[in-house]
Amino acid sequence: MATSDYEIGRVVAVDTAQITIELSRDLKALTRVTYEGSVEVGRINSYVIIPVGNRRIVAMVTKVVLTEESELRADTTMVTLPSSRRLMKATMIGTIEDKKFRQGISLFPILDSSVYITSKDDLDIIFGSNQTSYESEDKPGYCIPIGKSAIFQDYQIKIDPDAFFGKHAAVIGSTGSGKSCSIATILQSILEQDNVQQTRFIILDTNGEYRSAFQKKIEEKDCWIDAIDNCKCLYIPTDPSDKDRLTIPYWFMNSEDFIRLFRAAPGVQRPVLINALSCARDEVTELEQWKIVRDKLINEINNILSLSTRHDGGSAGNIVSYCEGIKNYLQRKENHKAIKQLSSLYDEFDADDLIESAAEIIKIIGSANKNGYYNALNIDKEQRIEKELQLFLEILTKPVDGDMGMTSATADNPRYFNKSAFRYRYLENALTRDELNLARARENSSTMLMRIYRLLEDSRFEFLFGPTSSEWPYVEHSLASFLRDILGMKSNPDITLSGEDNLPPGELPFYDRQRKGAGASNVVIIDLSLLASEVLENVTALIGRLILEFLQRLSDQEVSKVQRGYFPVVLILEEAQNYIKEHTGKSVEESISKQVFERVAREGRKFGLGLVVASQRPSELSKTVLSQCNSFIVHRLQNPEDLRYFKEIVPSIYGQLLDQLPALAERMALVLGECVQAPALVEMREVNPAPRSQNAKFYKSWVNPERDPDVEAVCAKWEGVKPREACTSEDENVNHE
Repeated sequence: MATSDYEIGRVVAVDTAQITIELSRDLKALTRVTYEGSVEVGRINSYVIIPVGNRRIVAMVTKVVLTEESELRADTTMVTLPSSRRLMKATMIGTIEDKKFRQGISLFPILDSSVYITSKDDLDIIFGSNQTSYESEDKPGYCIPIGKSAIFQDYQIKIDPDAFFGKHAAVIGSTGSGKSCSIATILQSILEQDNVQQTRFIILDTNGEYRSAFQKKIEEKDCWIDAIDNCKCLYIPTDPSDKDRLTIPYWFMNSEDFIRLFRAAPGVQRPVLINALSCARDEVTELEQWKIVRDKLINEINNILSLSTRHDGGSAGNIVSYCEGIKNYLQRKENHKAIKQLSSLYDEFDADDLIESAAEIIKIIGSANKNGYYNALNIDKEQRIEKELQLFLEILTKPVDGDMGMTSATADNPRYFNKSAFRYRYLENALTRDELNLARARENSSTMLMRIYRLLEDSRFEFLFGPTSSEWPYVEHSLASFLRDILGMKSNPDITLSGEDNLPPGELPFYDRQRKGAGASNVVIIDLSLLASEVLENVTALIGRLILEFLQRLSDQEVSKVQRGYFPVVLILEEAQNYIKEHTGKSVEESISKQVFERVAREGRKFGLGLVVASQRPSELSKTVLSQCNSFIVHRLQNPEDLRYFKEIVPSIYGQLLDQLPALAERMALVLGECVQAPALVEMREVNPAPRSQNAKFYKSWVNPERDPDVEAVCAKWEGVKPREACTSEDENVNHE
């Protein structure tokens, strides 16, 4: 069949993004018969071809209109019947040259250019199906099928996995539009590939939907088995006896995690908390009390130097308080032993000299007036104060043989520390030391202390702090075991882990799984559906940060034995708007999870950490995270604010394509970005098995009521107690007697 059989019209208008096409009058019922069969013309989301020299421009149809025209002849007594013009608008999306498709336009068509429908060969070029040479380990190309084209019958749409996962992706749509099913079917499609041996997908599942998409439950045995090979689901929290529960030991948290979890306010609370954490991690003994003295003096000297730069009377008064505190601290009898040890380690340090310097600074400040106010500081006084203290600061910040540095430097190390020692010893010590500076630390820290004590005693947070009545002991390789578990890695047989005599079974389930020789998992689902909402941001941030920092440390090839980027991980954030909200600009501090995942979005790609962000409210998501996504699967969006926000994120050229989003049917999605060569309306693959995201069957329940749920068992598990066994009739008689 001749090329002319594919011709459908001509270009009648051109702007920088769109063209207007007048369809040929010989088109009957808007169809064109070709050797490939009958092809419909003018369907929204279909493609047309406009040759320009040795190139061919590809445009996507966005609008079709019928205009009526009448012609007034010279004889004004006669008017012709109306004639119609069928016009079609299309957005130019790319160019075909040398049988390769490239997004973007560098050459525009001219008026009267012929317009053609796409052939099967054209579609293969547009969607990359012809690039068989790319199907390799280094360049997989478009090899993962996600569904069929909604326009071209039975035509498979495939995505490039490196572009989709490596450069971050977003799956967006209103509730019930098919987001969870789309994510599940993409993962299932990947795992169905014959040459795929090992993947590392981690799903943060806030609604408890995904387990049924990868595992099936055997009701008779009350257990789950893999529906798809090598998948596991971990729960936070769940029944303490459940072997699939996930624990995240508190010592994995850094200082910022503790600050946000305990809501430590700036000023007094945060320094107290960091000091206590530092000492607890460093396990400061009685023989190492000099570290406490050193850090105390360094902190006070820095405070004085900082205040001296503020030329006001209030700062002068605070400097006097700090100097009095230093004098009293160095003169306390109980500190003499530690001070003596400090002087032996730092030959140039003399406590008496520092006392004299503190007294001299008080003289420099001068006396307060009768109302208790001090004169404002000036440059001269600032320089004199600096002269008195600078030498002491230089001496005390020098490294000491055998010392790993200032105690505060260990506040972020994921090193085990005793929970009780932190609570009853180091926290109290930090409060006592700050009270010497007349800071009234205990009073100012009361709200933080109450939250610390509450969280440590709340059974809902045992997955984080352990049993309220006992301690988790120190065990070898706890962090490594946790990362192997959460990343779906198999156990390392060459490493000796702590035995059950040190850590009984059931204390740390991830450690048990590694001791028993866990196998590899392709998908790890972390079910957070029962997690208390007040710690959701903290837990998601902790998981995300640990994974990112681990992958960053793989860059040290001498230690990791692998090249950077050769251990890729995909982190899927379900209902991401719940924990990475856009900051409103009010006084409330940004959530730690938002900070962590913005960092992942900016830096993760370099270290092999990909993000898939799923949300029904894109307008509430962090702009930084969403703007870093280069691929989008967009289901039905009906909220006007969400539509407006999303249009601001994607290139303006797609503006008219997005107008159809409110009308999309379930499973239909607009796929665009770097994962596909051209935007496409896709009917996503049917997921099998499906996640538990279906709507409730109200009418079915009304006409076929099932038995009532076991309310007592549910509430007993909720309360953290064992459900009472049902009594037999004999038992009841005994009880009555």
